[in-house]
Amino acid sequence: MNLNLKKILFWQSKKDFLVVFDHDFWGEISLIFLNYSIWIFFFFLSYQLISFDINFFGRLLIATIIAELIERGLKKKCFWIRPMFNRRKVSPKGLVNNWYHSGSFPSGHTMKATFFFLFILSATIIPIPIFLAITIPLLTFRVLVSFHYPIDMLGGILLGIGLWFLTRSLVFPDFFNEIIKTIFNFVFFIN
Repeated sequence: MNLNLKKILFWQSKKDFLVVFDHDFWGEISLIFLNYSIWIFFFFLSYQLISFDINFFGRLLIATIIAELIERGLKKKCFWIRPMFNRRKVSPKGLVNNWYHSGSFPSGHTMKATFFFLFILSATIIPIPIFLAITIPLLTFRVLVSFHYPIDMLGGILLGIGLWFLTRSLVFPDFFNEIIKTIFNFVFFIN
């Protein structure tokens, strides 16, 4: 691999930004919030997509299950450790330790953000700039605090595109959609 390309794909900040967050209570709370807040956004997007078309429930479910299987399988192979472990021995407080002690490739956050992005392009449930304004900083944060290398993000993007292609045209049987719609309406108090 070309040395310059390797420097780009495995880039890490010279400054240890994780130390900025991991030094006091409020920093730790901020780290946890920034790490996990994207899941709240994905939940909101799921609600919007399913409200738009009940078939999105099955598409998102299958894409997410496959994404989790791919992510866990590839991370167990541990192609390379997470970059934060080049500077420290333990995961920051508040993070699920065994999730972070496997490999870093691919970025599961990025994989899911990619297929959500492609699904919302077809449903136009929120403006694209709003989606990008929320996800790009959260995903960039993960590289800056040494949870991932840029190559992990690139792998997540490519796998997310693949999952979208795999699930984008799925149409589920009416009986399945009716069951999901009944449960969805009950859970969210929709008449």
